[in-house]
Formats: sequence, structure tokens, C-alpha cells
Amino acid sequence: MTSPNKQLLKKVDLFSSMEEKQIEELSDLLEFHSFSEGEAIFRAGEKGRKMYLLKSGRVKIIKISPDGKEQIIKFLEKGEIFGEVVLFGVEYYPVTTICQKSSEIGILSRKKFRSYFLGNPMIGWNMLEVMAQKLYFTQQRIENLAMKDARRRISQALLELSGADNNVVESFNQEEFASYLGVTRETISRNISKMKREGLIKRKGSKLVIKDIESLKEISKFSNKLR
Repeated sequence: MTSPNKQLLKKVDLFSSMEEKQIEELSDLLEFHSFSEGEAIFRAGEKGRKMYLLKSGRVKIIKISPDGKEQIIKFLEKGEIFGEVVLFGVEYYPVTTICQKSSEIGILSRKKFRSYFLGNPMIGWNMLEVMAQKLYFTQQRIENLAMKDARRRISQALLELSGADNNVVESFNQEEFASYLGVTRETISRNISKMKREGLIKRKGSKLVIKDIESLKEISKFSNKLR
């Protein structure tokens, strides 16, 4: 594996405490593949045999209702792992994952992971921490959907999706954003337009740029008016 790929592995929470030799061993086990925009990596109900690592691109995790309606659970960015539940007794993938744009993804089979785990027991503790973080995220999502108004949810989601270092929401799509937050597209459009007028954000092509991050943080914490 090339040096950039090893650097990526070191930044992944699951592997961040691994020594150089352990990273090298892991690099020999991972296989990287390219996926096209709109391509499914795996679908809910499929037998699970692999864990995935997003090297580049963007992936959305979704659930499909019996009537065919799509609910976006999470957007995945570079360096995130997914599908790992099947490594620990879950037989089938509980969700569907779709590439939002062309993506390069590392794949690690359950068999190879278990072999690696036996020689590196510390990864078990790391996995517990990763699973705890995901559980916390899920609890926060439930709270946001159940207790927060649309303006507050939108503000918080913009902060989450912009990342910690660039204040830019890539490939902003109102329909997908509405699905993610459990509101209508019209609600998204109305609130985004208001935020632009207030100078909080601006549109730049397909991206949204956060201009006033502190104000968005305040809105996400204290806004309580129904929209």
C-alpha cells in the first residue's frame, strides 16, 4: 500500500493507536476498489461478510420503507468505516449504502479481520470506542428529530456536514438534506434562504459555505420556535 493509504489508516479512530508494523500488516489485508456515483456498496438484508473504509468520495447510509421512501441515516466522509457490525455476530447488513459521487473504498473481509484481531487484541478496545461513538451519534439523531425545530436541526446538520476544518458543505442537495432531517424540501428551502439573507451561509455552486459559524452554533443550541 502506498504511503498516502497508510497515512489514511493512521487517522482512522479504529486504527489510530496501532504501531507502524501493525499498520503495515493491515495494509496488506485491505483491498481498495472504485465505486461509481449512485452505485450501492451493499444493501439492507444482504449477508454481511466485509467491513469498509472510505478513502475518497462520499457515501450515504439509508433505510428504505415498505412504500419505497428513502430515509437518510448518515452521510459518510473520508476516513470513516462502515459495515463493521457484521464482524461481530450480525449476519445481515441492516442498512443500504450508496455512493453520492465516485468513491474509492477499502474492503476488509470478516475472515481477514478476525485473523488480524487475534494478533492485535488492542483493536477490540478501539472497536468498542468506535461503536460507543456511533451509539452516541444515534442517540443525538433521535433527540434532534424528536425535540428540535427545523431551524435548529438544519443549523446543527450544517455544522456536522461541514467538517471540523473547512466550513463547507459539499454537494448540497435539498431533497437529500430534507430526507436526512425528516422535514419537507420546502422547509429546507425556506430556512436556507433565510439563513442566506441573515448572512449565516452562502451558496457557491453545489456547495454551501458557512460564513458565521458561531451564530449557527448558537441557533443549534437555543432555537426553539416551530418552523
